[in-house]
Amino acid sequence: MQTTQNDLKIASLGVLLRLVLVGIAFGMIWLDIAVFRTQILEVSFTEITQEVMLFACAVLFWKAPGPSQERGFRILAGGFFACLLMRELDGLFDPISHSAWCWPFSLIAMVCIGLAFKTGDRRHTFVALASFARTPAFGAFSTGLGILVFSRIFGMGVLWHLILDDGYARLAKTTVEEGVELLTYSMWLAASIEYFLLQRASEVRKADALTANPRGEVATQY
Repeated sequence: MQTTQNDLKIASLGVLLRLVLVGIAFGMIWLDIAVFRTQILEVSFTEITQEVMLFACAVLFWKAPGPSQERGFRILAGGFFACLLMRELDGLFDPISHSAWCWPFSLIAMVCIGLAFKTGDRRHTFVALASFARTPAFGAFSTGLGILVFSRIFGMGVLWHLILDDGYARLAKTTVEEGVELLTYSMWLAASIEYFLLQRASEVRKADALTANPRGEVATQY
């Protein structure tokens, strides 16, 4: 009974976390459209919130506790979000040259893949990735990826010219596209927070078990 109550409590907190993040996402869009009228350009509440969320996702995976064997997977997952962050920062790199964001994007991708699959860690990385694929968090990330791709396709100017016809307004297209992206990042952030907390709870349980049975710790050293 106690386990059931704990499971329901954790699930309820997860739902609450998502609702809070959805509220924050809508609030940022409202500030851009109704209050400050930023047109959701590169420097806007929506864009900055997207970047902060991606940065937080990357850090949560890179800093998540857990067995050293799973370090390669955590590096790989954090690198994925860091690469997306570089893509979102394209406005910062555009003054240098068009598509200049590709350079930090490629560098982060190569470094993270190299660290994750270096000799000796390759098998552990695949095992950790397979283990993660069996968790609810993987479902959240894969669904979010599908929605992100949809937002990119749905945000095509040609489509919105057809939808709005003579009443075409760039702000309408941008609001929908960036709003869906922000919603995706909100769900990813919620899943990243849950992953971090579950990893920390798992490590705490292991530490408590070793403390309660110190002989077991000695036995594992030989």
